Amino acid sequence: MQSTESLLNISFNTALSTYGGDINVGAMTIIASLMQALMLPLTGLTQGAQPIISYNYGAQNNERVKKAFTWLFGLSMGYSTLFWLVMKLTPRFLIRFFTTDPVLMETTIASINVYMAVVFVLGAQIATQQTLIALGQARQSLILALLRKIILLIPLIYILPQFMDNKVFAVLVSEPIADFLSVTITVIVFFITFKKLLAKNHAEIPNHPDDVEEGSPQVSSNADAVTDNRY
Repeated sequence: MQSTESLLNISFNTALSTYGGDINVGAMTIIASLMQALMLPLTGLTQGAQPIISYNYGAQNNERVKKAFTWLFGLSMGYSTLFWLVMKLTPRFLIRFFTTDPVLMETTIASINVYMAVVFVLGAQIATQQTLIALGQARQSLILALLRKIILLIPLIYILPQFMDNKVFAVLVSEPIADFLSVTITVIVFFITFKKLLAKNHAEIPNHPDDVEEGSPQVSSNADAVTDNRY
């Protein structure tokens, strides 16, 4: 996915250079670096949860699959929401790590307010995509990942400025529009797929873990074949 990220950065920088200038490109460079502070921990968290989800799915333990995903989804949304709040409330603190130029700082803050307007929803996007991979749906996950960057975002970067007077704003607002649309579609597709996969998984093995109540004795499959030799 590094190739798509590079293509996305090229698209943003080209459009901002055309409609804005070097100051806008500089602001986008800072924003791209700040976004790594969001995406890298989220990716690490979700990839760490993959073996847990995958193992329990293979063991037909649907309850643990649901529990693991619930924790993953909650933590991912919590972190992305916390990141969004920090960027909204104290952007200057983080921007100072990259520049002290007052003009570039103000341009970056104004750009962040547009670009990261709905960044808190990305926690749901990453959690659902990585869970699909854990459930053996890598192709579907890839398509949903490409939906945000290639199918929606890059075309919007070039289309929206043709219909808006503020060209720089049009380029920046393409990000939250693409985020909202892609997350909405991804979450809907995920829960439909998730429900079907768990239902299929539940039906595959008669004596799956979900049918055994907690604390109840488990009966060996060959119990009926045991013969008491005392008689």
